[in-house]
Amino acid sequence: MPATSDATQPQHRRLRLREVADLDDTAFSDYLQDRFDHLVTAAIADAAGYLRPAQHDLLHAPGRLHDLRDALTFAEGDLQVAVERMTYRRDPRAARTSRQLRQVRTALHQVHRESAALRRAENRARDAAAGTASTDAVTTARGWLAHAYPARFTQLLAQAQAAAGLPVRPLAKDIFDTIEEGWADGHLTAPSTPGVEQLLARGVVAFRSAVADDARDQNDRDPALRHPLLQRRWNTALDELATLTVPVARASSPSALGVLPSDFSNLPEQDAFKILNARRFLVAIWQRRAEHTRLIHQYAGTVTDRRRAAPDHDLRSQALDAALDRLVAEHPAAAARILARLRPYATADGRLEEDVFTPALRAQAKREVLADLAAIRRPDIFLSSALAPRPVLAATAALAARLPPPPSARRRPCTHPPPEPPLLPWTAMFTSHPDPLPDHPDTAMPASRPSRTGPTTTSTKARTSSS
Repeated sequence: MPATSDATQPQHRRLRLREVADLDDTAFSDYLQDRFDHLVTAAIADAAGYLRPAQHDLLHAPGRLHDLRDALTFAEGDLQVAVERMTYRRDPRAARTSRQLRQVRTALHQVHRESAALRRAENRARDAAAGTASTDAVTTARGWLAHAYPARFTQLLAQAQAAAGLPVRPLAKDIFDTIEEGWADGHLTAPSTPGVEQLLARGVVAFRSAVADDARDQNDRDPALRHPLLQRRWNTALDELATLTVPVARASSPSALGVLPSDFSNLPEQDAFKILNARRFLVAIWQRRAEHTRLIHQYAGTVTDRRRAAPDHDLRSQALDAALDRLVAEHPAAAARILARLRPYATADGRLEEDVFTPALRAQAKREVLADLAAIRRPDIFLSSALAPRPVLAATAALAARLPPPPSARRRPCTHPPPEPPLLPWTAMFTSHPDPLPDHPDTAMPASRPSRTGPTTTSTKARTSSS
């Protein structure tokens, strides 16, 4: 990283919010890359309107937008806990910090919109390059039909692949299947280092402790934890840490802090700070969750792009279409029901735009239609299908007529952890009196970061050195 001038030296001292605007553009760019808490400070300064226009543009550049969202996500939770701590101590700075919290929440909402627009543009560019339409209503309906009849679809797909002379590969059940298969196929080039092997060999509790250690140190990252083969376990560990921390943090859910209990102001300081530290740890988990989500989508996108460039891609696409065509022919009523559920959200040309059919609506509609099909699935119910099969090449049509029985499925890479003793009681990890929580740099204190007294297991073997 280029050295900054002696006049500013952002890497040697912490800056107040108003001081960030005094950095020139080069020093400001270096400041953002130096430490995560510097990025958080800059994000809060931007939300408060302190940054110069050129600095604002640097912070909101497309290549940094996801990092900015991570920083604002962490800042929102951290400032909320700071307000709670100041209110408990009757600190007069609580009003100013509350104002900063409102500004950060407004900025975070805007960054979510910018990120969504960027993601839509990237998806459309990828679809245009591949000549596909991933948001097409018919494509979506056919995919959901495969989820409604997973065993039959797996059988049909295996038959189609075998008839085409392809190695049988079941359709990925989730994004983690896609990532792990992509790594096994060489589409993801991340090497298997000793640090990765060490984490793969750890049991459930030890691995979760390594994830907790990584989350506590927001200014550092364990590279081994970001390996493709560890994404499934990282996801599970983050879910478990959030769930286990909720009762200690008195949070309303694993994804929301909620309000503190009414008797919080009357608690002894040791008990109050145990709750506050747990809430700050939960915020750190949210930041790692956002980072993890972005990483797995990047991995999956890379695998998809490289598979489309593979020599057997056209044959696999034809086999998939043949299997889906046969599934639609076998279940026309279910196919019509799914398409009817999607039609209100589709445009005139049959596309499902994310502005209208949001990810939340999409997930809800999928759950509802699959539950509906599972509840009413009877052979005597029939609706004429409005879901026409995809155009099939002559070779594929002949292929569908002579499908043999399915061979055994290919073995996937083993990423399951070895068994480990049961988890110790989680509340025992918050029994010691924590260190005082630091204030924000604008209050003349060091920039806040997750407390080292957050959740941890009693085993010292759980720590992982960066590889």
